[in-house]
Amino acid sequence: EKWPFFDAVVNAVSTDAPQATSSRFCGAALHAGTARHATARRASSSKSMPFLPKPQNLGGLVGGEAEFDPLGFSDTFDVKWLREAELKHGRVCMLATIGFAAEQYVQFPGCPETPDALQAIYTAPVNLTGLLLFAAGYIESSSYNGKLTMLDMFEGEGAKRAPGDLNFGKRFLPTDKAEADVLATKELSNGRLAMLAFSGMVHHNLVVKGPLFPLFPEGWEGPQGSWDLDSTAGALNSGRLGL
Repeated sequence: EKWPFFDAVVNAVSTDAPQATSSRFCGAALHAGTARHATARRASSSKSMPFLPKPQNLGGLVGGEAEFDPLGFSDTFDVKWLREAELKHGRVCMLATIGFAAEQYVQFPGCPETPDALQAIYTAPVNLTGLLLFAAGYIESSSYNGKLTMLDMFEGEGAKRAPGDLNFGKRFLPTDKAEADVLATKELSNGRLAMLAFSGMVHHNLVVKGPLFPLFPEGWEGPQGSWDLDSTAGALNSGRLGL
């Protein structure tokens, strides 16, 4: 059964299990049936998480051989759109981790020095921030010809490309498919690591209320009470709004 708009099959794992038809007095036949059941269970289980069903829609994707999808997203949503989003977030975070650390030491012309990268959005000139948002939006929209949702991103001409392939820098890739797949796996792994790393870097600055380095500021005594974030949510949490 197909879900509307989603290129995935619901309940793709078969629930039909071979039933033992031999008499329960025939021990050998019963053991053979048990072995068949165990083999069938292993074949339909995830390699990385054997206690969960095997994802049915990861075949052909780099990294899909691990069969890791504990929440079953690939069985519900278009897996090509999911991989596109994962690669994009990973690439952005690989750049973001570099920028987050560099902000403490290097600034663009016209931007004031802001050791705590979380405060850069407040100190950067408004015109430069607007220009950055416009450039990012233009690149995002033009890369997909305006098709940004999972319903249309891989329709028409988009159906011919692999997830994450924006025809940028392909001439630097090796011509051998095996070597290209190795690089793709490295990009995927480093992107996943960068997403975790960037989350940790942001969390660090929130906790110490300061820059990324030094990791433990002089005189820091650990988290004290609630975080007094410079935001509406932080103001509500700290009671600065009187609510």
